[in-house]
Amino acid sequence: MIYFKEIIIYIFFMLKFDLHMHSTFSDGEKTPEELVRMAVDNGITTLAITDHDIVEGICIAAAEAKKHLIEIIPGVEVNCVHNTMRMEILGYFIDPANRKLNERLAQMREYREKRADQMIEKLKGINFDISRDRVAEISGTGTIGRPHIARALLEKGYVSSIGEAFRKYLSDNGPCYVSRMKIEAADAIALIRNAGGIPVHSHPGFYKTNDLRQHMIELKKLGLMGVEVFYPYPFQVPLFRNNGEKVSGADYERYLLSIARELEFVVTGGTDYHGGGNYSLTITRISADYEYIEKLKETHQQVSASPTI
Repeated sequence: MIYFKEIIIYIFFMLKFDLHMHSTFSDGEKTPEELVRMAVDNGITTLAITDHDIVEGICIAAAEAKKHLIEIIPGVEVNCVHNTMRMEILGYFIDPANRKLNERLAQMREYREKRADQMIEKLKGINFDISRDRVAEISGTGTIGRPHIARALLEKGYVSSIGEAFRKYLSDNGPCYVSRMKIEAADAIALIRNAGGIPVHSHPGFYKTNDLRQHMIELKKLGLMGVEVFYPYPFQVPLFRNNGEKVSGADYERYLLSIARELEFVVTGGTDYHGGGNYSLTITRISADYEYIEKLKETHQQVSASPTI
């Protein structure tokens, strides 16, 4: 039976979705419950919490979603490397109770904690009075990461913004940077697929490759099944196709869609919301047909009916 409220929501909000959000369990500023309520307030009907290397927020979000007319897709975002290039892969419809997935993610979080300690020590080495305990308080339920250290620097007045903290000290080339745990893209993809999930390339526009199409072909051979096409890239971020050719956001979306069609990838989109800013404005930049979500669900059904790789 279709209820009147469902019809009203469908008509007015036309089934909006956000498949890329981060909660306090990783480096986001809002709890899973707060993200669900914020999504509801903005007419979102399908939502994925995709925390970095942790899945604990999924069940909490699902419980809150039951109080509202909203669908939760279990998700995660895994940091990895491919051909020495750092990248991230989203996993959708993963089983959050999968033992192998949780064991590997726990290893990655443990490394994150050690990495954070090393960065804090480097900051102390340049006479910054940063307390590990205070950074842990800022992170709350989440694994300590660079955003939490940046907020501690801002709180102490060492920088005027989170961005400045990254630019001056915590960026990949910064004096206090410590490299991440290196997990190969092939391993991340296998981890997601063995947990029943669909691996999707996160925001490829952040990574400059010599040949974007070839990059996607290589990852498809490793088991990649989709690409995040719809994403609110900051306007100052240059977007590239092949051979360093710079293109506009609209042209980049069209190019990614053409690759997705050729490689038979599922197509996703999301805000990558971490907190702060104007979510209501950001979500308006994710304009995509709900048919992409339907295709994602169809692919999930096909994956569920097939043996794991």
